Amino acid sequence: MLVQKRSPDGDAPAGAPVPTIRVKVKFNGVYHEIYINSQASFGELKKLLSERTGLHPEDQKVVYKDKERDSKAFLDMAGVRDRSKMVLLEDPAAQAKRLLEQRRTDKAERAAKSISRISLDVDKLATKVSALETIVGKGGKVVDADVVTLTEALMNELVKLDSIAADGEVKVQRRMQEKRVQKYVETLDVIRAKNAAAPKANGNGNGAANHLPPRPPPVSQRRNFQQPPPAAAAPPTQRWETFDLLSSVPSTSSAAVTTTMAAATTTSPAAATTSPIPRFDWELF
Repeated sequence: MLVQKRSPDGDAPAGAPVPTIRVKVKFNGVYHEIYINSQASFGELKKLLSERTGLHPEDQKVVYKDKERDSKAFLDMAGVRDRSKMVLLEDPAAQAKRLLEQRRTDKAERAAKSISRISLDVDKLATKVSALETIVGKGGKVVDADVVTLTEALMNELVKLDSIAADGEVKVQRRMQEKRVQKYVETLDVIRAKNAAAPKANGNGNGAANHLPPRPPPVSQRRNFQQPPPAAAAPPTQRWETFDLLSSVPSTSSAAVTTTMAAATTTSPAAATTSPIPRFDWELF
């Protein structure tokens, strides 16, 4: 479609007011009166019609004098005057194209946001990888579980990157993040190999020292922890001593023994009532 170019000679003199015209545009059987500058373009007219009809400017098709007008064409150049009539039509092809382009743009924006979030997560994991690399580089040893956990986390981020469908610049960003994650995974593989070779380099004694049971204390120290001897038995009462004495006296005893025996068997009435003397079968002894 040819578009007329406005020439500087055809413009109104400087300082002269630009006239405002009123055009009638028919859409779905309804006329809309639009007040617009006579030197405006059809694109500006479509924007004003979008406010009245709710139709996107790119989905509009303006027909004037049985001819579709381009958005870049000017009203006065097309012969539009005050009270001119036009027809507004909806362009399904332009609408589908616009929606498809908008969907593609939204998809690219979502992909870019997803890659940005993954990049932040990879930054956090990269800090941990650098810390492990520093420890191993100084000859230290790290826990294998930490290396495995970091490797799995990086692989999960790599899977997320592979699931993102992107084109153009977003695809380039995704590829850069994939190479970055793969580099960290290779670094962890090197750390694991050095970590596995650390016990062999240090010797079998150092590697097995962590698994030996604790040594028992020396004999000299164990003697100090022997159990104390049992407490001495309580001294027997006078009554039991008397019975032991009686059991040890021979049958042909002297008068002194008989006197002692009589004194032992003789008790006071009060003592007899309070604690009776138990009887024993002396033949068992």
